[in-house]
Amino acid sequence: MYLELLILIQIDKSPKHGYEIKKEIQKDLGYLMDVNHNMLYPTLRKFTDEGFVRKHRNEQVGRPNQYIYEITEAGREKITNLINEFTEKDAKHQIEFMVRVSLFERISKEDRFRILHRRKKDLEGLLSEIERRLNEGGDELFRDEVLLYSISQVKEELTWIDKLINSTA
Repeated sequence: MYLELLILIQIDKSPKHGYEIKKEIQKDLGYLMDVNHNMLYPTLRKFTDEGFVRKHRNEQVGRPNQYIYEITEAGREKITNLINEFTEKDAKHQIEFMVRVSLFERISKEDRFRILHRRKKDLEGLLSEIERRLNEGGDELFRDEVLLYSISQVKEELTWIDKLINSTA
């Protein structure tokens, strides 16, 4: 779902052709993900069919024609809906969470809190599970190192979420 959101956000910023959309997403969030043509173009076709974007052919001399995609009002509503659709399943995926946080200026304070608290609840459960596995014992040095590192990552994200909650208040 996050890829759909990222595609629409890029088109909302300004009309773009497919390659521009891909490059802008990778420029913004490339360290988190890769966008390939098999994901991008079927999504653009779907959005065109559903009326979230319009496409216009840009004819070029000596080069293949390009299609320029432009957001519609229905597309802008879809962006808001996609940001707010943050389920318990989504809360388990860091990229789903991170993409939404990057778009918090587009949603209400109440929806920000809901998303932050849903992710926090999921992380607290994950932390308990990792700590339980660590305490089960076993003499596996590298397994324990991985679990300890995972604990530190989860705790760091929980601290960050608390900071976001406090700054949103």
